[in-house]
Amino acid sequence: MKLEVHQSLIKSKEKSNEYYDQNAEQSKFKSGDKDLLFDEMVRRGSSRKLSAQWIGQYTITALDTVNVTIARGRKLLKVHINRLKPFHWMG
Repeated sequence: MKLEVHQSLIKSKEKSNEYYDQNAEQSKFKSGDKDLLFDEMVRRGSSRKLSAQWIGQYTITALDTVNVTIARGRKLLKVHINRLKPFHWMG
């Protein structure tokens, strides 16, 4: 019983991931590009409405089909491509 439930959950998660990745934007990024990352976290004491939604200036180091590895300093993050947008310098 427990094993069947576990297998069902894994199957459901895989199906959900396939559906989400199916609607992912096609890669308009390339290695070395500067990008901004969508920040989903709301910190204690601040309002979602007034806080910055896009953080960064991150550099793309590697690309997969729907995931991108970005670097800021020595820290590497692997994020979904839907959480990125190009960085344009206005100055």
